Amino acid sequence: MELLWDIRVSLDLFLGGLGVGAFLVGALFFYLDAKAYESLVKKAFVIAPVLVIAGLVLLLSELGRPLNVIKTIYAVNPTSFMSLGIFLQSAFVAVALLVAFSVISKGSSETCKTFIYIGAVLAGLVGLYHGFLLTGISIEPWNNAIPVVFFISSILAGSSLIFLLSLNEIEAILEKFKLPVIINMILTLQLAAVLAWAYNLALTTAASKSAYETLMSSFSMEFWILSLLVGLVIPLVLLTFVLLNKLTFKAVALPTFLTIIAGSFFFKNLVVYLGQAL
Repeated sequence: MELLWDIRVSLDLFLGGLGVGAFLVGALFFYLDAKAYESLVKKAFVIAPVLVIAGLVLLLSELGRPLNVIKTIYAVNPTSFMSLGIFLQSAFVAVALLVAFSVISKGSSETCKTFIYIGAVLAGLVGLYHGFLLTGISIEPWNNAIPVVFFISSILAGSSLIFLLSLNEIEAILEKFKLPVIINMILTLQLAAVLAWAYNLALTTAASKSAYETLMSSFSMEFWILSLLVGLVIPLVLLTFVLLNKLTFKAVALPTFLTIIAGSFFFKNLVVYLGQAL
């Protein structure tokens, strides 16, 4: 199989998605109460640009001309998803670094709300771009469902990372938010979206059926075990036990957040390689 892209593109989508999700959850808690959630917000805003930069560096190294990013920033090609994406990610990184510097030096509550709002908008655009990077190539598995599925995956993984880094504050969050219910709702939505994506491949066109056959024959473990079971079903079951008062949230927090993060990478990597296997 001759690959157009290697794992560095998967890692860019994964790390960039983590950064996007982290920034968005940080923005949410900032607007809810910047002082009360000072530590969580600071972690989210500091780690977000680091993750996106790491992903962007991997993407540029895969393209073979990393220094061309400078030209891409001032000479955006609106017809190129790659060019537009590098510009969007660079713009987000610039704003996110500004926000990170502000929360470190002045604290979350003193950070300019306008910058955070702009950063959140750019984060949302970058999150959607990660899917459109694939759909713009018009390969069957990379259909119009991918931007939404990838974006939800990024929200789940990014927020899980921040909650994982803020376990000492999780009790205070649980007092105000029914976190297991919220996460379970998003997990259920993502599970339905992923299954619908696969179901659509199985029934639509001859090309999509061929993609579905490749998915089931060559990537069945990556799909059923790593993406669905590990990334979605296991955390869904663990949080259901919490809602049924069979387990405490504290007891399942670590495996829940780790499996969600791992599942996000497995699914994005699966989609990247599936499209190139046809």
